[in-house]
Amino acid sequence: MSPRVRQFGVPPRLLLALSAALILLATGCSGDDSASANSGESGIEVSTDTASAPEITVPEGDPSSDLVVETVVQGDGDEVMAGDLLLADYAGVLYDSGEEFDSSWSRGEPAAFGIGTGAVIQGWDDGLVGQQVGDRVLLVVPPDLAYGDEGTGAIPGGSTLVFVVDIRDTFSAADAVGGTPVTDLDAGLPEVTGEPGQEPTISLEGSQPPEESTSIVLVEGSGEPLDVEATLVAHAVQASFTTGEVLFSTWGDAPVGLQAAGLPGMAEALDGAGAGTRVLTLISADDNEGDPLAIVVDVLASY
Repeated sequence: MSPRVRQFGVPPRLLLALSAALILLATGCSGDDSASANSGESGIEVSTDTASAPEITVPEGDPSSDLVVETVVQGDGDEVMAGDLLLADYAGVLYDSGEEFDSSWSRGEPAAFGIGTGAVIQGWDDGLVGQQVGDRVLLVVPPDLAYGDEGTGAIPGGSTLVFVVDIRDTFSAADAVGGTPVTDLDAGLPEVTGEPGQEPTISLEGSQPPEESTSIVLVEGSGEPLDVEATLVAHAVQASFTTGEVLFSTWGDAPVGLQAAGLPGMAEALDGAGAGTRVLTLISADDNEGDPLAIVVDVLASY
């Protein structure tokens, strides 16, 4: 059971598959390649090799009733700020038994989640804001800052939880990548204005809803090559052809994680593209219960 990662708030009928995912970036990360272990005041031993899943040894005795935060490995990257999209690997074990209940390592990919905004358990919000990219952080989270007396899934009620979190990267609301606008677009498309790397505006006036769902590149990104089979970190704006209104926008908040396969034609549009690419995805009425959509996605990175 993950630390209650909430998906981006879109209606479930939509095809926009915004997921919890993480970018594994080397920039700004540091770690000890040895197999040694650190033990702080908590007495919990944690291995220090951030290139592999942590080994966690919980001592006998009762845990603290307060949140415990210990930096096992010190990174030298950007500071994690409230409202960022945090990209991290983590493992979680029960304090009482040492039994693992969740791990991004076992899934083979890190996780992405908003931090400091109530999107995860309070122990994560309180313990990870202010840390640095590259840190390996030990969190000992009491029940009142985790899942309380009720518990959830494999976590019994009243459990103190031990997490080891490797902070891989962090994205803020202001993070964006530029590119070059495409000039030979087909007529009749929704009008999308706004400089590359800045929040776009969608105007549906004069455009027709699509008969088939598809994706069109609006800006060719100038950043690092994207992996279309990986998770993308992106900003998105979505508007309804039915009402002409913008339904939501991630701009002004942290970017989100999404899968290219979740949007029609997105993977094909991004094939060979770089970070900073802006894509217009058109969703037909047949594919969204009668409500055709226009979605503008600005891709910042992939992992």
